[in-house]
Amino acid sequence: MNKDHKDRGMKKWNGFFMPETIKMWKNLWEDDHKTPRPHLVETKIEEMERLLFEGMATKKLLEITTWTNGFFTSRVGFVTKIDPLKKKIQIQYELRSTIHLDFFSLTNVMVK
Repeated sequence: MNKDHKDRGMKKWNGFFMPETIKMWKNLWEDDHKTPRPHLVETKIEEMERLLFEGMATKKLLEITTWTNGFFTSRVGFVTKIDPLKKKIQIQYELRSTIHLDFFSLTNVMVK
């Protein structure tokens, strides 16, 4: 066998995959891994509200889990503001950056 021969590996197959095909496979993978929005009972919502207000008043570190477009995301930080009219929560990360979360996207709140 010739030792000077270098295999191109996957490079030789990349020409067969059109960008539309790659995008389709990516969308299929995402759709396959999405989870439906969890249904929260009233007591769970009240408990989350209590923890948010308590965490804001006592400056406790909270882990807040949100659901967006079929995927869960957890964030750890301090609640700095709760806007009941806009139904938004402002969280400050440990690195001093802030993010606004929609209250309807919350799925779980835990004291860290």
